[in-house]
Amino acid sequence: MALPEVDVDACPLAAALAAGGFDAELVAWDDPNADWASAIPTVIRSTWNYALHVDAFLSWIDRVAAVAPLVNPAEVVRGNVHKRYLLELAARGVPVVPTALVDHGRTLALHELDELAASGARIVIKPEVGAGSLDTRVFDRGDPASALHLASITARGAALVQPYVASVEAYGERSLVFIAGELSHAIRKSPRFSGDSESITGPFPIADDERAVARAALAPVADRILYARCDLARDANGAPMVMELELVEPSLFFARHPGSAERYVAGLRAQLARAT
Repeated sequence: MALPEVDVDACPLAAALAAGGFDAELVAWDDPNADWASAIPTVIRSTWNYALHVDAFLSWIDRVAAVAPLVNPAEVVRGNVHKRYLLELAARGVPVVPTALVDHGRTLALHELDELAASGARIVIKPEVGAGSLDTRVFDRGDPASALHLASITARGAALVQPYVASVEAYGERSLVFIAGELSHAIRKSPRFSGDSESITGPFPIADDERAVARAALAPVADRILYARCDLARDANGAPMVMELELVEPSLFFARHPGSAERYVAGLRAQLARAT
């Protein structure tokens, strides 16, 4: 199975699974020779190409979940694949980066894009379904290329338009990792756009206000999931807001926090026991 980038969790997780007595095999979700009809639990990991084949991926989710436990559960995955969940978080009162959804087949004129940037000098345009910064680009206000990029995305699916959050350059984007309902650790990610490599540091202490926002974002699903990652940034007033809530296939950075892979395996064991 060829990945678009290295899965940094693969080795520590494989070791923890083996130590925990699990017989695990890494199989590509789109492998035509895989036997998904067998009643064997499936844990979603680095399915980063699903954004290119989202309908097939969602069909696979339903097929696998119909015969054996799927982690995270199918209904949670389905609700998280499309990033319009940010609008749902905002409707619940969770602070999120201001987000405009541009549906498939629609586009916006350059002056409309500039208005969405609010007081900022730059805007970010990304697909509504994406992984690994796929087609995520930042533009200066007034750049004609921004409207062209938006049109190229909405020709095949929906897009999100957001103001560029300047705090990601210094404070960074903080990724809070949850395992089995508990906040485990946090790392810092540098700004990343289409074609960039991922750069991380940490772990870092978790601020109380970040902890509160992440818990609020996860509240409806916290008792049903094994893993989650809540990516946060701070607004112009220093308040944390959700950039993305990753419940499908996030990197969890086990190597950055010793013991986290083992807690993941213990949580998996408990979740599978409840499902049987």
